[in-house]
Amino acid sequence: MIAGFARLQNAENALVPRLISDAGVDWLVECAPAASPSPAIRAPRHRMLQDAGGWVWPCRLQADLLPFASDSLPAVVLRHLFWLDSGNALLAESIRCLKPGGLLVSISANPWHRCSWQELGRNTLQLPAWPRFLMQHARHQLLLQYPARQQWRGFIPGVAPLLVVVARKPPRAAPVERLRMRRAVRSHGRAVPTSCRAA
Repeated sequence: MIAGFARLQNAENALVPRLISDAGVDWLVECAPAASPSPAIRAPRHRMLQDAGGWVWPCRLQADLLPFASDSLPAVVLRHLFWLDSGNALLAESIRCLKPGGLLVSISANPWHRCSWQELGRNTLQLPAWPRFLMQHARHQLLLQYPARQQWRGFIPGVAPLLVVVARKPPRAAPVERLRMRRAVRSHGRAVPTSCRAA
């Protein structure tokens, strides 16, 4: 059931590397289908590949789990995993792993584009359309920064082959302690004269 998405490769190569470089990301984790070619991203990355049964490389895990600590990743790229049943759970798991202020790039094939039908056939009906794809991300507390050009192109059937959402995890506020004012203490006694003499 996993398709190669090779027909979407040119569109990804034109869009994704620019989004990553503009964000100033040092390294990232890319989550993608096992048969999917990877876009030409220059930033160092760790690839995690998934098939219909779950993660198959570099480790075997359930599809909705990531083997990373909370708040540990600077960026996550989710590619073509939203047509799987675990897509929403994986999105929540990716947000858990992101550092505060970390970058999330979500990519899905546009179900209204002919390339999606050529790649997936009837399985294209499982893909989220732009309003649903955007709402999947808006449910989480993310600072959405999706490209404005992609936004309106996603609404027009058949124009854009990819649906892309760019977002950041909200930065964590610095802990602030309430300033406690102390009352001035007045001494009522007199100063005691000292008998010390300078040498």
